Amino acid sequence: MSNPKVLVIEDAFATRRLVELSLAYEGFEIIQREDGPSGLEAALTLIPDLIVLDIALPGMDGWEILSHIRADPKTKHIPVVVITAHDTAETRTKANHSHADGFVGKPFDLDQLRNEVNKLIGTRQPHKTPAE
Repeated sequence: MSNPKVLVIEDAFATRRLVELSLAYEGFEIIQREDGPSGLEAALTLIPDLIVLDIALPGMDGWEILSHIRADPKTKHIPVVVITAHDTAETRTKANHSHADGFVGKPFDLDQLRNEVNKLIGTRQPHKTPAE
C-alpha cells in the first residue's frame, strides 16, 4: 500500500519545506505547489488524500480553491486543513462555513499540524466512478 498523499499549497518556501519535512517524517508522500492555480490543478488531477491549504496565495486565494474543491465530485470529500497567518475568530468562522476540516494558525506548532493531518487522513472517502 502506498503512503497517503498530502498536497501542500503554500507560497512561502520555508513554510512548505517545514511542512514537507514534518509530514514526510510521519510517512506521508508530499506534493507541493506554490500558487493558487497550480494548487487547484494538482488537487483536481492528483486527487490527494489530504490538502494543507494556505489562504493568502498568488493567483487565486485559498477560499476560492476550497470552493472549487468542495464543488467538484472528485474532490469534495478530501479533507482540507487551512493554514493562515490571519488567525482570527472571523477567519476560523469563514473556514468552518467554507467546509474546511481543520484550521491551524501561523506561526504553527508542528505537533499541532501533524495531529490535525493524522486525525483527518483516515476520514477521506474514496471517489467512486458512476460504474462502481
